[in-house]
Amino acid sequence: MEKSNLVTLIPKICSGNYTQQELTHFVSLVQKISLSYLKYQEVIGKHIRWERKQRSTELEDMAIDCVAGLFMRNDQDEFTQLKRYFEPHLEKVPAPDDVELLVLLRRLVIKKTKQELSRIFKERDPEGAKIIRNIRVAVKNAADLQTFREMGREYIYFAPVTEEVELAGEMMDGATASYTETAPVLDEVYLRKDKPTIPEKVLRSQYLDNYNPKDHVSSSIRKMLAVVGEDERFQNCLPTDVIARLIRHTNLEVVRTRLLSQFEEVSPLDYVRMQEIARAKKNVLKKIEAKIQNQYVASGKISQEKGDIYYRTLADVLDDITHSKKIESYFRHLRKYMPHLTQKQYRREERTIFEYLGKLTKKWFREYLKDLL
Repeated sequence: MEKSNLVTLIPKICSGNYTQQELTHFVSLVQKISLSYLKYQEVIGKHIRWERKQRSTELEDMAIDCVAGLFMRNDQDEFTQLKRYFEPHLEKVPAPDDVELLVLLRRLVIKKTKQELSRIFKERDPEGAKIIRNIRVAVKNAADLQTFREMGREYIYFAPVTEEVELAGEMMDGATASYTETAPVLDEVYLRKDKPTIPEKVLRSQYLDNYNPKDHVSSSIRKMLAVVGEDERFQNCLPTDVIARLIRHTNLEVVRTRLLSQFEEVSPLDYVRMQEIARAKKNVLKKIEAKIQNQYVASGKISQEKGDIYYRTLADVLDDITHSKKIESYFRHLRKYMPHLTQKQYRREERTIFEYLGKLTKKWFREYLKDLL
């Protein structure tokens, strides 16, 4: 990392006595720290980019998105997060030098980047984030499952269960327990660390032989680990991301099968009703598009771009209603197309017009459905 004279620069940023050139230099340094962390995550196998194009600037843009929150200002135009983080260190005697400040800055930027990556992944793939969360909860609550990290990747393995833990489990009388014992020292021989990780295709093929759609996540993990436990050609552990992909794949297969069976059972009358509902939805969207254009875009109350976003978002809302999905809040729906929108901005700038259009959309759709029924 280049020399940045942080001893002078950071106090200026915290106090507000900086020039535009100094601020630009500091933002560039913060972005480079975040970018280097993102590149490292890619090197160890994480799928960071949405589009894997070598010449894309997506990673650079993502680094800026990840650290943007550090530069939020209050009413006095101060960088509140940077002040809160650095000022206690700057007040110490002796004051930290350049190296110490760079270490502190790297710690702050990487922590913020991790937080924002987690948010981005959840928005990009909420189902995948839910599966990972369920896996970690299952491992935490299981006496015979443990994890370790290696080269930035998390692995799950069978851990020997002591007599004390087994006895505690029996005393719980079937209740779910949370085991918090310190993880044992890794046994390289037991884990067969000198062997390669099992290929996903091989694991999937053998796991599906014992797969049951009613299995809990912990049962699915145990069945996958049983596959590698019996095959001494491979490591006696599995990466968490591989387990998550396999659970996701099998879940999708189950859903696809159920949908196909439902479709086959649709009667001619049901099919006609579905067609009528689709037509009603189309008519409502035409009316709401005209409303947006004539009343709000034409009068300059909202831009054409925002009008298009409102229309697409309301189409999503209507989609959720017609497919009996869990209805998300208007704010969450709108943020899919305006990812930097905050709750405060939504209440101040979007809620009045957008929620009125949302209520109008639902009202018109209800009226069409009444006629159909």
